[in-house]
Amino acid sequence: MKMKITHEDEWTAAKVAIERVEEIEGKPDHVSRYNKNLSFHDYICEIAESVGAEIAVAKYFGIKDFNPRASRFKRTADVGSIIEVKWTKYDNGALIIYDNDSNTDIAILVTGKSPNYFLKGWIPVTIAKNQKWRRRDQPTYWVEQYNLHPIENLRRSSHGEATLPVQG
Repeated sequence: MKMKITHEDEWTAAKVAIERVEEIEGKPDHVSRYNKNLSFHDYICEIAESVGAEIAVAKYFGIKDFNPRASRFKRTADVGSIIEVKWTKYDNGALIIYDNDSNTDIAILVTGKSPNYFLKGWIPVTIAKNQKWRRRDQPTYWVEQYNLHPIENLRRSSHGEATLPVQG
């Protein structure tokens, strides 16, 4: 599902990215990051793309009062009450789950680059933390896209009914 964000959304994503990195005094080579070869500015851009993906997901679900500044990292969901947005610039990239991702969340894989994002699919985080998807070289789970549910099915699922706003 293709979603396009506005130029105003792009500005918001850039500002929020800088705020998030500043808040945690983030560095591209921080111990929690696996891609340690980014420059500081590339790191900010990567975070901005992630925020853009969150905005695209909120737009898809019609969440009009979405505030990307409300995210408290792993302490709260990225969108709504249980949506964890996972972004990658790679069109065929996998959804990557970390050990500290909340087991009660639903992970949505988003690919693309601003302003055009593609919502590839979703999976409950607890299901994604299956040992068959566990990486040997890092403490993450990589779920290939063919293992994801179509994004169009989330609203009709028991997960969507409980957490997403009703569209009119």
